Amino acid sequence: MKLKFCGISHLQDAITASKLGADLLGFITEPGLLRYVKPEFLTLVRRRVEKPIVAVKTSLKFDDVAGIADIVQVHKVLTPREIEELSTLSLRFFLYVPSSREGLDYLKHVNKLTNAVPLIDSAVKGRMADLEYAKKILDERPDAGLGGGVTPDNVHEFVKLNPAWIDVSSGIESIPTKKDESKMRRIAEVVKGWT
Repeated sequence: MKLKFCGISHLQDAITASKLGADLLGFITEPGLLRYVKPEFLTLVRRRVEKPIVAVKTSLKFDDVAGIADIVQVHKVLTPREIEELSTLSLRFFLYVPSSREGLDYLKHVNKLTNAVPLIDSAVKGRMADLEYAKKILDERPDAGLGGGVTPDNVHEFVKLNPAWIDVSSGIESIPTKKDESKMRRIAEVVKGWT
């Protein structure tokens, strides 16, 4: 099982995440969001860390990260027209799928994109993902990632659903935007030790 530490906004946090075994590093590249970093920060990280970089967006403007990020994560529910638009691009995508009944229906649209992998996350910001619906989505897409309220205390509940990867952001922070090495280590030990 892979591990993605997301919402990284400090270089040292990216280095620590990599050393602790994160397989993917996520960065919020949408202006106006709490953990926003400029695209130039991704270039700086790439010089120091050899892990795939995921640029997280809520808009469909990718020019600023297209040559830097390995994967673009679109963290919003898309219209059928927007999904069609993404199918014309050569980028690799992670697409947000809410852990809800609506998410199950939405998955049919996401499945039309061959260059996209679902990321199952909470349907309501700030709440833990609905693991019952997450399991149903994972049954259809075992290659999906799973996030939404993951912490060192509940990570076992997420890994037992056997997603392709676990996605964690605020659950590894000591204060908003600053990652906590001990929390990262605890989650990495569970995810990497899962069989």
